[in-house]
Amino acid sequence: MTRTAPVAVVILARDAAAFLPVTLDSLAQQTARPEQVIVVDGGSRDDTAAIAERAGATLIRADGSGAGAARNRGLAAARAEYVGFLDADDWYALDKIERSLDHLRDLGAACLGTDAWLVVGDRVERRANHGRVVPAVLTMEQLLLLGNPIACSSVLAARAAVLDAGGFDENDPIAPCADYDLWLRLARREPIAYLPEPLTFRRVRGGAAGAPAGDLRGVDLVLDKVALAYAGEAHFLNLVRRRRAGVRVDAAAELLRDGRRQQARALLAEARQHARTWRGCWTWLRSLSPL
Repeated sequence: MTRTAPVAVVILARDAAAFLPVTLDSLAQQTARPEQVIVVDGGSRDDTAAIAERAGATLIRADGSGAGAARNRGLAAARAEYVGFLDADDWYALDKIERSLDHLRDLGAACLGTDAWLVVGDRVERRANHGRVVPAVLTMEQLLLLGNPIACSSVLAARAAVLDAGGFDENDPIAPCADYDLWLRLARREPIAYLPEPLTFRRVRGGAAGAPAGDLRGVDLVLDKVALAYAGEAHFLNLVRRRRAGVRVDAAAELLRDGRRQQARALLAEARQHARTWRGCWTWLRSLSPL
């Protein structure tokens, strides 16, 4: 018999009528169904709201709200002990909630992320963390060193812990990285648990899974907050500098794949001002080689 789990799933949706039925169906078919499904509609002009209401979800209208504010609206409406966050074009594996909840309780942890399948069009491409070794326990240092291995749609967390950490930052420039910012604030209190199994399907628009160069401003603002929290602690400030360099090298590599060498070299020059790394040097050499 399917059991009900003390979980509220907050779904962020805007003009999502083409995808939302799959997302909602994945929740209805869970081996442990969430006791609340909340759809936060950011001003849709299609049938998103009607689809949510027909499925029995709680509908919140958040016209004009940014992603952080919209997720916070859903969080405020949640009454379950645990909360998960989904984008309307992502969906769960059928045992996602049951396995995540069991693992959280076994560890006594407040937050857990899992790997995710990346979906391009109608095809599952690969795991989000393919080729990356992600520890079973993510500390503040490991999050900074490894970047952000946690997809927002993979997370299940204690609602009280998310509220105590302040929820999602609603500042517009941080919006692309608001989840990363929240994980870092949660990790300051206690480590985040991680399951390597891909229990979420994450749809990738445009075929690219990495953070684009345009997200750099958001990452920098997140790291500004970390630097302020750890002012005077040389170890953490060095990690912040390396992270600033690393995101620029990642963005430069993306630009090189698109043939945009001049822009890539400008970012690599910025990276060197923060920290010199072997990957940065290698990417610089790649930018000088003929196509």
